[in-house]
Amino acid sequence: TGKAINMKTISFLNNKGGVGKTATTGTVAHMLATLFNKKVLLIDVDPQGNLSSMYTDQKMMELLVTLLKDVPNTTNEKTVEDLFIDSALDVHECIHSTKYGNLDIIPSLLTLSECEEVLKADIRTPQQFRLKSHLDKIKDEYDYCLIDCSPSINILNINSLVASDQVYIPMKCDAWSATGMCIAKKLVKTVSTYNTKLKLGGCFFTQWESTKNVSKTTNEILTSIIPELILPVTIAKSKLIEEMSYMQIPLLEYDTSKDKSKVTKDYIALTEWIMSH
Repeated sequence: TGKAINMKTISFLNNKGGVGKTATTGTVAHMLATLFNKKVLLIDVDPQGNLSSMYTDQKMMELLVTLLKDVPNTTNEKTVEDLFIDSALDVHECIHSTKYGNLDIIPSLLTLSECEEVLKADIRTPQQFRLKSHLDKIKDEYDYCLIDCSPSINILNINSLVASDQVYIPMKCDAWSATGMCIAKKLVKTVSTYNTKLKLGGCFFTQWESTKNVSKTTNEILTSIIPELILPVTIAKSKLIEEMSYMQIPLLEYDTSKDKSKVTKDYIALTEWIMSH
């Protein structure tokens, strides 16, 4: 096959945790790769590393032992942390193939949160462009790069936005998620002053229960204020999401029902929306 051209980079961000950001990033990436035959790179910039544990063979217990004993991580496997700290590193050293065709990942470790302090201390180069300069070198190798951000405003997330073309904000139907969305929206606006191609793709509701008044009310309020940002796609609440993360199997693989469940169909619709916009 010919080389993919001009990789589209998309970040999933919300300042509030627990809104389905990681489940969304991993599910959409897997669907793009397996259902739509796109070459996809996942990047985990959340120090919790949940996405990494789903798509790599990270031995969590071994890692925990090294952290508890305060000994260096000797796996020699390069992660996103190495990319942030070493601007001369070859990005290919950090890319790990997954067991799914077309899908690679740059994983994260729990120590990623410490990397931020290192970045703040290193003032020789602009810190917010670290990730972008690495990704620029592989932009003809993938169709899509999807980044799972952490639920905070930090230099790692700013790096993700500087490297991105689009940002999508998943949110639950509650005031905290809406507040988190507003903070994320403000951050996108700030970063777009020095990444002029950055656009807010929109916000969408996860753990959606159409029969609940709170779902309808939140949707109505936000649609009346920011109609251009609320996507016409909602992600149904489903126990499959919790189960698949526990089993560390992507939703599309985990959902073995013949006609696919509502939540899987919703995520396929979201993936199609992202591809067409």
